[in-house]
Amino acid sequence: MAETWHTIGHDKAVNLLRRSLDDGRVSHASLLAGPHQVGKMRLATDLARAVNCTTGERPCGNCSQCVRIERKLHSDVKVVGLERSGVGRTLIGIDQVREIQKVANLKPFEGSTRVFIFEAADLLSEEAANSLLKTLEEPPDSVLMALLTSRPGELPTTLTSRCQRINLRPVPFRIIAGALETLHGLDAQRANEIGRLAAGRPGWAIEAANDNALVDRVTEQLNTIEEILRGGLESRFKHAARLATSFVRDRETARAELGIWLGWWRDVMLVKEGSQEFVTYLSHINSLQGIGERMSIGGIVRALRGVQDTCAHVERNVNPRLALEQMMLSFPRIL
Repeated sequence: MAETWHTIGHDKAVNLLRRSLDDGRVSHASLLAGPHQVGKMRLATDLARAVNCTTGERPCGNCSQCVRIERKLHSDVKVVGLERSGVGRTLIGIDQVREIQKVANLKPFEGSTRVFIFEAADLLSEEAANSLLKTLEEPPDSVLMALLTSRPGELPTTLTSRCQRINLRPVPFRIIAGALETLHGLDAQRANEIGRLAAGRPGWAIEAANDNALVDRVTEQLNTIEEILRGGLESRFKHAARLATSFVRDRETARAELGIWLGWWRDVMLVKEGSQEFVTYLSHINSLQGIGERMSIGGIVRALRGVQDTCAHVERNVNPRLALEQMMLSFPRIL
């Protein structure tokens, strides 16, 4: 694979797109589906560079088109972000889509292809989704659209059926760690630590490589988990209330914290089964071993299922506080 594709760990997706480029049959609309920070925006940006690159090896990374897109300066590549509606909910609104449709009917200004990247496409309002459908049904020439989502099931099938779907799965930590060493100059120990903590998310790993506060935040959350497991119902319910409030204010951050809970119990199971080499939170290995010694396999499985069920419930818009309180009740108290 050409090193000029900056996407980390998604070789299958990159090779698929490269073949489409070589054959001249790149889909006018792609649905990039996968967990938050798994690499969807990175892949969409690489695709935007590739379709506008002016050299034979696309994307070359050096031509003016590649450089301007990478620096977010290119007038023909637009990220369609989120706006606040009157009721405070985060949505991609109808006015944003209408503006895109106006621009899409114009010839590219400085490149060969206009690229519109819809961030969190599952948050398209109903009106916006219906309007976008018209464009996908009759796509203008020299226009490419990429819909990014961590919740593809929330998108109307009328939209998804008109897109080439590319699923991006969590990336093995060794691949992430290797990229942090070779591309970002981290020493092996630090790269390995961040690679494990990333939980398959190259985007998070790259941010953490440049911001120690992200790693510190995970450490704080792990310490909180230990405190909660040692505490009583009052402290557990207080934490459930705080996390429920977070779901309303910042859903992705709340999802990430649930992911840490899930990773914690997974690590307890791995330690219990003697597979320490696969543990994510190595910095807390002593606590993980202590909990594993005190619990049965059945108890660990119940805790894991408690977190998994909670993740499913909040995504189905079950009352988050009730779901999180039920999760806390599924955990044993570790003395």
